[in-house]
Amino acid sequence: MSNPGASRHTFNEEFSGGLDTSRWNTCFWWDDGGCTIATNHELEWYLPSGVSVRNGALHLTADAVRVKNRQGHVFPYRSGMVSTGPVSEQGSQAKLAFTYGRVETRVRMTRGAGLWPAVWLLPASRKSRPEIDILEVIGQRTDEALLHLHPASPRAPSLARRGQVPGPDFADGWHVMALNWEPGRLEWFLDGKLIWKVSGKVVPAEPMYLVLNLAVGGDYPGTPPSNNVFPATFSIDYVRIRP
Repeated sequence: MSNPGASRHTFNEEFSGGLDTSRWNTCFWWDDGGCTIATNHELEWYLPSGVSVRNGALHLTADAVRVKNRQGHVFPYRSGMVSTGPVSEQGSQAKLAFTYGRVETRVRMTRGAGLWPAVWLLPASRKSRPEIDILEVIGQRTDEALLHLHPASPRAPSLARRGQVPGPDFADGWHVMALNWEPGRLEWFLDGKLIWKVSGKVVPAEPMYLVLNLAVGGDYPGTPPSNNVFPATFSIDYVRIRP
């Protein structure tokens, strides 16, 4: 069914060469020589050195390396992220934002308490909501796919679902995660199997951009224990977006 409000795009990223900076940023739009999400009390500082492309895949790597930002705050971990969103210049446009379509990615997560790899969508308007979490994994529970929808209104309750990973868990093998986003409907698929759906007015209807990141610590996964093994890497084989 056609929809006049839709903004649909085809995007193929097989990571066959280096990181294409015409498509990807290595920080959020509040980049200031690096970035983090302070509201989550995360412990990583994202830097381009945490991002690499090799052997046909994107690798986001967290290290137990202390980093001091420009304000003098020290972060105990350095990590990597990419997004198709806006950059730090005022009024900049997202490199890729779309309304509706199918997002598919093949991923291999990393194991370790306090690690928080994720694939998600944020609004191109630079607001923090709505947010669609296509996939989140907590490093101490790598056999679970965590799915969320945070509606545009901060007064609206967030929706969540846990999905069990079939076969080897996210840290032991590659898995395909997909989101179908249509007017009034969201469907999440794990390895081709529908695992959750949401419908109604709560479904976002505005341009959004893609984020892939490996967070460390914060309110959700907790602080990594001293015996965690670093470096830790979240790998992405491909990203495909279809109308």
